Amino acid sequence: MKTAETPILHQLDPGVKTLWSIRLVITAILFAAAAFAFEVYTSGAPALPLPFGTISAIVLVFGLTAAFTLPILRYRTWGFDIRNSELHVQHGILTRVYTIAPTGRIQHLDVAQSLIERMLGLGRLVVYTAGTRGADIVIPGLQIGYAQALRDYLKNTSVEDAV
Repeated sequence: MKTAETPILHQLDPGVKTLWSIRLVITAILFAAAAFAFEVYTSGAPALPLPFGTISAIVLVFGLTAAFTLPILRYRTWGFDIRNSELHVQHGILTRVYTIAPTGRIQHLDVAQSLIERMLGLGRLVVYTAGTRGADIVIPGLQIGYAQALRDYLKNTSVEDAV
């Protein structure tokens, strides 16, 4: 059985790598602080054979390494396209997810921004589709103007195709 080649999809804005890195750095700092608090709490216990601060340092180094490698890998796997009245979204590093949503099943669309996304001029398009509970598709890392234009295009496409 011959499989069709995966078509080339649109990539996210490269600024999304910065956004993902910032989030991972914050997470790494929080986990390192929790590890440090654990070390302070157990500093008198003879059960820890490691020098004081080793666990929190390992957690911080691991977290910062992840913060600068995972966004690059994640960015390479993200793509989206609109063709044949369908929204195609692909993402995933270890588990690849390929979602196809007919535009006629779109119920409503949101463009959302967090504080960091606003500072970077990015937004995410949230597409809610008819079907099961929680049937939504999120396309992160879009320039805000492009996200709004894509929202309007999908809104007009889904209205025309609706029964």
